[in-house]
Amino acid sequence: MGSTRIAGGTPHGGFDGGFSRRRFLSFGGALTAGSLLQFGGFAFAEVRPEIILQITPCQIEVAPGHIIHTTAYNGSAPGPLLRIPEGRSVQVEIRNESSTEEYVHWHGFSLDAALDGTAEENSLSVGPLSRLSYMLPAQSAGSYYVHSHAMAHHDMGAGMYGGQFAFVYVEPAREAGDYDQEIFLSSHEWEPYMVNETQEERSIEEMHHLRIDPEKGEGEAPGEGGWDIRYRLASLNGKALGHGEPIRVKEGERILLHLLNASATENIQIALPGHEFLVQSMDGHRVPNPAAVAVLDLGVGERIDAIVEMKAPGVWVLGSTDEETRNMGLGVVIEYAGRRGDPVWTDVMAPDWDYTLFASQGMDRIAEEVSIALRRLPLTEEGTERWEMTGRVNGKNSPLPTVLHRDNPYRLRIRNESNEWHPMHLHRHSFELIRFRGRTTAGLMKDTVVVPPYNEVEMLMIPRQTGRALFHCHNQMHMDAGLQALFNIHSATDRYHRKTEKQ
Repeated sequence: MGSTRIAGGTPHGGFDGGFSRRRFLSFGGALTAGSLLQFGGFAFAEVRPEIILQITPCQIEVAPGHIIHTTAYNGSAPGPLLRIPEGRSVQVEIRNESSTEEYVHWHGFSLDAALDGTAEENSLSVGPLSRLSYMLPAQSAGSYYVHSHAMAHHDMGAGMYGGQFAFVYVEPAREAGDYDQEIFLSSHEWEPYMVNETQEERSIEEMHHLRIDPEKGEGEAPGEGGWDIRYRLASLNGKALGHGEPIRVKEGERILLHLLNASATENIQIALPGHEFLVQSMDGHRVPNPAAVAVLDLGVGERIDAIVEMKAPGVWVLGSTDEETRNMGLGVVIEYAGRRGDPVWTDVMAPDWDYTLFASQGMDRIAEEVSIALRRLPLTEEGTERWEMTGRVNGKNSPLPTVLHRDNPYRLRIRNESNEWHPMHLHRHSFELIRFRGRTTAGLMKDTVVVPPYNEVEMLMIPRQTGRALFHCHNQMHMDAGLQALFNIHSATDRYHRKTEKQ
């Protein structure tokens, strides 16, 4: 994993003469190197890109003899660490050297729907063997990431199953952190396959032949439990446990650990025996109440920044608390200076993950309520999952997508009616978590939250961007199977005019 650091300096501004950034953007994607855009008597030279993401087929050696053929950013998975100064807009160029259309999503960014990188929001895509250029607006300091938002369905090399993901870190303008080293780690799983309730394995290709033909009576009926996804390999920063360079530390050091769950489907629990994680930030936002925990729990798409004090000399495994997942490779060796030998793992026990530990005490908020239920539907003929999201606004049934209005507060109540854990991600916005497992809370800002089985989560959302905003489960299989919805965000003036017309 390389690194791209954007130099500081004067942020990119807009354009004079009534020519807005939005209007420039609508033309900018068609520009090629050295070209000029003419509009209204003005001529604009293309801005040289400061970030280049090259989508290209490549091979990743996760472990000796285990070569993954995938598509990645700039020839590695994860792609280069992108470091951007706080408050700085940057020019981005996407170069798609693959044979398929791609969507590039800036996860956690507040930006126009055209740049968000989803088909559902009518974002700009980049076609096969094509380029796309645009200005990425300035963001607040924190941990973000960029990844493919293409639908995968039966192609488990596409979308988030593949290698198109990279850490993005917006560096604080004034860094006051008290730490000695900064470590970025991204988790991912490789070589997916399907299993049923009897643990019978099927490849993705074989799954296509399970469909029953009711007229001919041909095919194989799926079991009652259907099929689920498993993986053969896992990695941190593209290497399985024991097959990459160890993280070398010294006793007494304070390590700032940036952790990203870049999986397609798997929530993870990470521990470092003999140490604790002092959680500083979640999803790029400082937490109101930094707290120390033995285990970090991250749903798909979540990020955590934590301080680790190196106070237990030895050679340790930083990795999954689940033995099977750790044996697949989800871990990395931590090696103290002057210590050698095989890395040590000891089981770490921790209570259920509780977001409220890092938040302030809350009280009930008065806001327009939007209630969304997450429901499992009957299996498909192939035995794969189907999901739906159904909505209610102020107690009345409401079809999704739901119309929201900019700058108006909404209380989103998410009810999980299944036995699955759902990492729910809101595009282009952050929200304040206000209730979790029945407890009110305040001050914890996020863009992704895991809703436990048969539980409710409530969040306060104040839309700041107009247009479409996608809300979905970040488990790629669930999203592809229907667990997604759109909010159509209108301006406040539009709402006023509608009320006036009715009077």
